[in-house]
Amino acid sequence: MKLNSYIIPFLFFLLNVLLRWLGIDINSLAGDEPFSVYYAQMDIPDIIRHLKSGNNPPLYEIFLHYWISWFGIGETAVRIPSLIFTALTASYIFKLGNDFFSKLAAITSALAFTLSNYATIFSHEARVYALFGLLTVASFYYFLRWLNHQSSSYDLAKLSIIYALLLYSHFFGIIVMGLQVVLGIAMKAKQLKHLKRYALVILAGILLFSPYLYVFFQRMFVSLNQGTWLNPPNGWASISYILTLFLNSYGLVLGFITLTSLVFIRWAIVDRSVSKNTMVILYWFLIPFLGMFFISYSFPMFHDRYLMHAFVGSTLFVGIIATSFFRNDWLNSLFAFIFLGILWLNSYRNIDNGRHTKAAIEYVQSQRDNNTRIVIYPKFKILGYSYYFNQDRFKNFDQEYGFYEVVEGFKDENFYAINQYSEARIDTSCCQKLIFMMTDAGPKDKLLEDFSQKFELKKTVHFPAIIDVYSYSKK
Repeated sequence: MKLNSYIIPFLFFLLNVLLRWLGIDINSLAGDEPFSVYYAQMDIPDIIRHLKSGNNPPLYEIFLHYWISWFGIGETAVRIPSLIFTALTASYIFKLGNDFFSKLAAITSALAFTLSNYATIFSHEARVYALFGLLTVASFYYFLRWLNHQSSSYDLAKLSIIYALLLYSHFFGIIVMGLQVVLGIAMKAKQLKHLKRYALVILAGILLFSPYLYVFFQRMFVSLNQGTWLNPPNGWASISYILTLFLNSYGLVLGFITLTSLVFIRWAIVDRSVSKNTMVILYWFLIPFLGMFFISYSFPMFHDRYLMHAFVGSTLFVGIIATSFFRNDWLNSLFAFIFLGILWLNSYRNIDNGRHTKAAIEYVQSQRDNNTRIVIYPKFKILGYSYYFNQDRFKNFDQEYGFYEVVEGFKDENFYAINQYSEARIDTSCCQKLIFMMTDAGPKDKLLEDFSQKFELKKTVHFPAIIDVYSYSKK
């Protein structure tokens, strides 16, 4: 009992920390990471105030606030929390699999998670997604305890808190919570006393989140009216891309789909029944995954970073399927071993995320002089570049106006962040040379045309996957 409850989960935690420590500093602090780190430097009320205007609830940034007060804002330091959250998720996956399925399914699931490149990517990113995955698996663990009449009042109290934390970490926590509510009602419809206990759990979770409910609905209506930054999915290409991230190779994706189909046929024809626990895991993976996929044709949201909750469920689903094909435990163990071996052969620690901000800044610094104006698009990317360009300005945060102080301060160094050409303030006396950094999707051709009116393009350097640096000289 002690081995399954404490020692093996700790070993999975340790294994994940050790494996994923490798490569934690290989990528630049980029994308939305500087956003989280920048705002986490502020006082708690200011963090909450600023994040209310976006789709980022404040839990992760509040946690990061206290973390960086002790450990600073170095690349590795700010990513360690995600590493820890990921390692804890592996422990919880084993615990859930062992308590409600079998030790073989638990070990297979936890190792599938440990070896997944998808989990590694987000364990190396100073964003909320690793925490969201941990809270998701924790919520399903305590939900299954309730579903199987194993939960104490203390367990139900923890589930209420976890629900609130899910919503405070990411608005998609409502998908996890809503799915469990539907499953709970469907599977316990005739047990009203049991359902009433769960209803109190839901109510308590909502009450804990109530200070932020207004923001939640406000942001939901804004997103519905204005749309999202994503494009609709591209059929099977989009699905296979995500599943390949989950399982490390396209071959494993095809093999897993084939195996799942065979297991489903056996369940339908031979067994003619599936346990409620297995159905919970199946729905945990498929409903968010396919639901978000189909909804995204009208309201795009199907993106790798928004599918962490489905991914964690998929690792348990994979573990269950991989250890259920044969009637013989020895054959199932052999099959799981082969599956994990293939997964391991395609597992990597040093995964390039394609955001080479640091290298781009080093190049720009080597090319500039006192007569060079640097222009970067879009404006909010100034946070990532200030982290490497001049970290003192990054630390000089503006609690009242967000990153306004960073944008204005860099103008003293002839560095302009823009959303439109006029903000670059190009005139006859501004500079002899111009370096334009295009760091995101946007009106690139129009901006290049505008800059070419007074400057001649001399050189273009591309930094995979999204950064282009254009060097100009005055005509």
